[in-house]
Amino acid sequence: MAIMSLTCLILISALFRSGAGAEVGWWRIVDGGRNWDTEKESFAAVDIDQNMVQLRAFSPGENVTQSGITWVDGIPREGWDIERSVAHIWNNYPLKKTDIPIIDGDPTTSTEGRFKVFGASQRGKRIYLDLGSRTPLNQVKFYPRGVDDPTLVDVSGISLWEYYIRGYELYVNDGLTFGTNGQPIYGDPIKKVEFSRDSVSVVDFELDFVRYIMLRVTATNPFELAEIELYGQGFVPRGEYQSQVIDLGEPSNFGRLTFLAEKLRVIDGELEVEPEAEAGIVVLMRSGIDDSPRVYHQITNVYLNQDSVVTEAEYNSLAKDVQGRIEDDQVNWSRWSSPFHETGQLVDLPSPRQFVQFRITMTSGSILDGIRISDLNLEIANPPLADGLVGEISVVDDPEPEERFPVVPAGETSSFFYDLRADVRFGDNGFDALNIETPTRPEFKQLLMGASEDALSPVEPDRVVAEDTGLTLFFPSDRVTRATSLRVEFETRLLVQSTFFNGRVFDTQSDELAQPVIAANANQQVTTDGLQVLTSSETRRKVLTPVEFSAEVITPNGDGSNDGLIMNFDILQLLEEVPNTVEVFDLSGRRVYAFEETRGRGVYRAIWDGRTNSGQLVPPGIYVVKVAVEINRDDQVQTRTIAVAY
Repeated sequence: MAIMSLTCLILISALFRSGAGAEVGWWRIVDGGRNWDTEKESFAAVDIDQNMVQLRAFSPGENVTQSGITWVDGIPREGWDIERSVAHIWNNYPLKKTDIPIIDGDPTTSTEGRFKVFGASQRGKRIYLDLGSRTPLNQVKFYPRGVDDPTLVDVSGISLWEYYIRGYELYVNDGLTFGTNGQPIYGDPIKKVEFSRDSVSVVDFELDFVRYIMLRVTATNPFELAEIELYGQGFVPRGEYQSQVIDLGEPSNFGRLTFLAEKLRVIDGELEVEPEAEAGIVVLMRSGIDDSPRVYHQITNVYLNQDSVVTEAEYNSLAKDVQGRIEDDQVNWSRWSSPFHETGQLVDLPSPRQFVQFRITMTSGSILDGIRISDLNLEIANPPLADGLVGEISVVDDPEPEERFPVVPAGETSSFFYDLRADVRFGDNGFDALNIETPTRPEFKQLLMGASEDALSPVEPDRVVAEDTGLTLFFPSDRVTRATSLRVEFETRLLVQSTFFNGRVFDTQSDELAQPVIAANANQQVTTDGLQVLTSSETRRKVLTPVEFSAEVITPNGDGSNDGLIMNFDILQLLEEVPNTVEVFDLSGRRVYAFEETRGRGVYRAIWDGRTNSGQLVPPGIYVVKVAVEINRDDQVQTRTIAVAY
């Protein structure tokens, strides 16, 4: 809501722009030689080409092992539940040999003589496959060489097709079921064959998600495998694409993020666009001041657990035994943003920044439904409004709280200082407006400006806009064009335990994009260094604030004076919506009026017009009004008497 409000204000302010200032443009994923394939850093369970990224899908009759999956020989080295962009194949044979020929799509390559040792029983041999992610399957097929050419024989003159597996058990795991050791639990076999006469084994089962497959040999005879083929149809349930670090060329402010996503469905074996498909997409972004969002460490003393920071290139050149931990850089890079579920949302990330990165997660709620994204664009502008813009919030009477966080009672009006330090340099646009997000409608008190925090003086804004979602100040008469400190004093109420008072500055005289306030030290006399405010522990269990009644007596006679009872109240803390009721009883306990609505935390107003639910005016007298939030906590019910007269 606050973002929507700010957008409207920016559009309104465009009426007063002179057209000067920054260049606003777009960084596009498919533009200037960039495409989805060249920009990828990592991915899992998605299909990628130059023009789109799609949740991985399989068609009937398509061998999954040859559908763009990269195979790696050997047991996965990471956790069994981690989704991977590659698939693994391995066996329990004590002598290590590659198993890649089994899934290379070439029926002329095989395990050859590995399982044909004379006099050795092959019972208990196992072949394992990890597809890397959950995959829709309904058939497994495996066979030796020579099934299509009976003339192929070994050195003993035995036809190669004779080396098929006579007895086996086939197990699958859905990628969700793991034991206490973290390894897949297979349960009962989906097929058990004690003796087979077929050189080509085909196991059909109901279409379902499969990730791990285990083929266990129960016969003693020598065998070989040329191919294991997998078939199914539909989409994997989840896929992810992460871009490389994107260099925008120079520090830029961010505007909107737009993307084109299409929902898909497999209908009669064909992939079609279907807006009602059960699939979704989430985009995350982060921004940085350098080209690496990670911090690399070299182990300098393994016994004392000591290490030092090195560059990525230095890290990659180190021996494996001295390569230390890799962490996200939380100093030069932001955290991942809030999810973008819809196109056109404003990017709320620290800026101006030169480097960004995005991550896309695609999900499917039905095995035949999927989604793809074919376009992604980031609105950018430079030069920025300010080279640096930091802010912090504090309670007016407590600039140095003990725990560094401002703390106020929930549901009660509190007074705040919002301090800003703008580092506007030569070439920067500057700004003439500020928006501060608030949880309830604020009341503006004063604005102070100065060259430093020690030289602040009152400034009268040209316009003040107070809304339920924030406070916006316009001050073109005192436009910020150089290094400036600002302080805004206002009052508002908190509705939940933790609230961030995010801010943005913008310029009504140019097309420059709004620039967010970064939480940091903006005033040496304030120690919060942040934009987060907490509610006091003694009020965190409060759910319903004291109800404010407009009158003690109402006269619902239609003369326009005290015709109804207005009740104002706040609902606090709730993370989900619950029933909120307003009831009126006469002194005999009979309910004459009732209203109920499901509500979450917020600011509310209820009105009783002195009538019953059927529309009849109640008789004169004393009535009991009850306002309740229906949860099992204290402070959720309030009652008061009201008089009705004519």
